[in-house]
Amino acid sequence: MIFIIDAHLPKSLCKYFRALGHTALHTTDFPLGNATSDGWLSEEAAKKGAVVISKDTDFYNSFLLDRKPPKLVMVKVGNLKLRDMKHLFETQAESLALLLESHDLIELHLDNAIVLH
Repeated sequence: MIFIIDAHLPKSLCKYFRALGHTALHTTDFPLGNATSDGWLSEEAAKKGAVVISKDTDFYNSFLLDRKPPKLVMVKVGNLKLRDMKHLFETQAESLALLLESHDLIELHLDNAIVLH
């Protein structure tokens, strides 16, 4: 599975998905870096069949309207310290990957992941 992590989240989150054998990219890995537009990321995710992980509700709205990106993890945790965000993904990356095998939209909260679609 391919994961694209949006600019509002740290690049270090890629390592949790890579450790599971997945490809993980951050917006900084693309030519425009963190200035990459949401539309471009959604199109790239659609081309690659990738999952976008973001805190940006624009992706949620785009998913509901156009199914772009094709798979989305909405991170709904507010502002967390970096260590807390890393801990969340360290403990949830495997579960998210498993859920995404059969679901397309997941909300990630501090205490659970909710399948929406």
